[in-house]
Amino acid sequence: MPFLAVLLIIIGLFFGISGIFDFIVGSLKLVFYFFAILFLGGGIMVLFRKIKS
Repeated sequence: MPFLAVLLIIIGLFFGISGIFDFIVGSLKLVFYFFAILFLGGGIMVLFRKIKS
């Protein structure tokens, strides 16, 4: 019985850690997308300003 309990705990930890890792990776992707949009928006704004002047 203790072996089964340890096995369940290990499996639970594995899924928990992989879930947290996935969440962190997802957050990083969102941050990268945010920066990409920010830089693209900034670049487009600069181009428009150069075209206008």
